[in-house]
Amino acid sequence: MRKLFITLLALVPVALFSQSTLSPDTVCFQSTESIYQVDNEAGNTYTWTVQAPGVILSGQGTNIINVDWAGAAPGLIGTAVSVFPTNQYGCVGPTVNMDVFIYNETPVVTPMTFCFDEPCTNLIGTPLGGTWSGPGVVGAQFCPSTAGVGDHVVTYTYTVGECVFTATGTMTVYPVPTISPISHD
Repeated sequence: MRKLFITLLALVPVALFSQSTLSPDTVCFQSTESIYQVDNEAGNTYTWTVQAPGVILSGQGTNIINVDWAGAAPGLIGTAVSVFPTNQYGCVGPTVNMDVFIYNETPVVTPMTFCFDEPCTNLIGTPLGGTWSGPGVVGAQFCPSTAGVGDHVVTYTYTVGECVFTATGTMTVYPVPTISPISHD
């Protein structure tokens, strides 16, 4: 039993050599800049690695890097960012890892058609809670007589934290037919 205990103690430092974060960093889909850092200790250089398609833009060797995640697909990237320190004596410290979650939300706008004389109508977009902009948009409604006859592209913007996602849809307004008065002989 004593031999087993000593063997287990010998393995413990190896298991603690690599550390990981408890929660991933959340990055907006197609984000072009994320900053990662560790505390800076004088005399250390820091070796960073980033899982593809992430790209280190600046900071290799320092305690802070800037990463471009624009090419990453939505979802979790395990051990996406790793770093280990080396001191001025050549001693290498433990590796610290961080997972990254690429967050994406895909808003959808329902295109609609109207006659010019119809009343303002609620616009339909998902997920709920976004904001609308464009010709004929008043709050969250489309007003055909304000927009005028024709095709009008409206934009739906959905924001979650720092992530901003947009979608567009076309609202078509048709003219109301005219008719002359009834004539008689």
